[in-house]
Amino acid sequence: MRAAVGKAMMELGKGVPNGLKEPGKESLLSSIDLAEAYHDTARGRIKYVFSPRFLLSISQELLWETVQEARRLGCQIQTHASENQEEALAVVERTGMESIRFLDQMQCLGSDVILTHVIHLTAGEFNILKDSDTHVVHCPSSNMKLGSGVAKVPKMLSEGINVALASDGAPCNNNHSMFTELRMAAQMQNLTVGPGALPALQLMYMATRGGASAMGLDHEIGSTETGKKA
Repeated sequence: MRAAVGKAMMELGKGVPNGLKEPGKESLLSSIDLAEAYHDTARGRIKYVFSPRFLLSISQELLWETVQEARRLGCQIQTHASENQEEALAVVERTGMESIRFLDQMQCLGSDVILTHVIHLTAGEFNILKDSDTHVVHCPSSNMKLGSGVAKVPKMLSEGINVALASDGAPCNNNHSMFTELRMAAQMQNLTVGPGALPALQLMYMATRGGASAMGLDHEIGSTETGKKA
């Protein structure tokens, strides 16, 4: 089996249990320890991914230092962004700019960054995202359960943004079935864009090679080709 995993970094946030909060420096140091111990182990099957939960869970200082350390150690960065409108407004209130613009300022965009959800974007944010080679992860069942909104997946794909498919965490979904996500992703777009907005082959690409690309493993896995691993 393969895994690309990282501890959720949370130092701020209303309603976050104290047991899950961690001072920023402590969170970063423990993440570095885990990365140094486990990244690229098991003959490359295990990867460490630095995982600040989302912009309202961490300080600007922690995000900046996390990005620098992740790149120093050759690890990817994964965070949630622009999941719901309330969050998007709160990020503007705290930082003075929209989520994608702020992430760009923090150098937290690029081919080594994975953003989950990415639903509520301005036109300017969309263009920044498109030009950055950042990967997007679509979680349709979670978005429907939480009433977050509908990500513009067909538009992202048409603009060359790599979109992978996922379930989000168990509390946000109730199961981790990728077959359910394939079905929900298609049906959700049919409601907003029209029938056939996400054809079956495109969905399969998102669930396989799109995911491999997001994890930086497209040269090894994700499609059935000579020389690739199982």
